[in-house]
Amino acid sequence: MKKIAAVVLAVMMVLSLAACAGAEEKTQAPEQTQTQEQAQTEAATPDADWSLPETIEMPEDVTAVFEKAMDGLTGVGYEPVGYLGEKDGVYCVLCRATVIYPDAKPYYALVYVSDEGLQNIWDIWMGAHAEKK
Repeated sequence: MKKIAAVVLAVMMVLSLAACAGAEEKTQAPEQTQTQEQAQTEAATPDADWSLPETIEMPEDVTAVFEKAMDGLTGVGYEPVGYLGEKDGVYCVLCRATVIYPDAKPYYALVYVSDEGLQNIWDIWMGAHAEKK
């Protein structure tokens, strides 16, 4: 009987030590997760690597790159509204866009251009807000 009690006591001690070790791992895991979440948040910050201008006025060099990239594009007219920034040689320009047909409703778009040409266009539909008054 004493041998059984000693074995049971030893098993309980091993289990309690294992439970304590598991609790320490669980306590440390949120810190690691929090650090990963912070890193993801910092990486997802929109202006993380973008050079943001003091003003949204279109600089001459960006205007030249924009016009060259948009040359020959048909179907939609893109009127630059403002220069939003640069990252790795790619310029982001906010544009008022209008599909070329009668009574077309304008909308806004983010147009990404570089010396290599047009990189991307993201349409921003805002309804009546894009119409000139």
